[in-house]
Amino acid sequence: MLQTKIKLSNPAKIEAILMGIVRKSFEEAQKDKLLLCMECGDVDLYIASSNHDELQDAINENFEFDEYGECIKPEEYQELMDDLYEYFLILHKESALFDFFPAGPYTVAGGSRESETDMLAPRGLFSAPFEDAIKK
Repeated sequence: MLQTKIKLSNPAKIEAILMGIVRKSFEEAQKDKLLLCMECGDVDLYIASSNHDELQDAINENFEFDEYGECIKPEEYQELMDDLYEYFLILHKESALFDFFPAGPYTVAGGSRESETDMLAPRGLFSAPFEDAIKK
């Protein structure tokens, strides 16, 4: 459930949009057999929201803007974006669409390898967070 420090007028709407972005990310990763790096920009709300007008509009519903289109409370806006970023990561991990592979050692093809970052993969597609660990 979406929790933010700032009281939102439309939390269900924002949560639904974010979940839609997660589903789309899953579909693309599944189709292209991709791993998503949680620390490398693959799961980045700022990137995802920059080209998503519906999400931007839903976020903006919670703020007032001056005649130049600038947010009157930019600190609160940034605080909300930070909260949404954290929630976006959680949604990916807890959506049941992805397998989560934390950084650490893995055995792949009989050898030991180390993943330096947390990774996500479409559920059931990979046995470890490496491109050659795709299940046949």
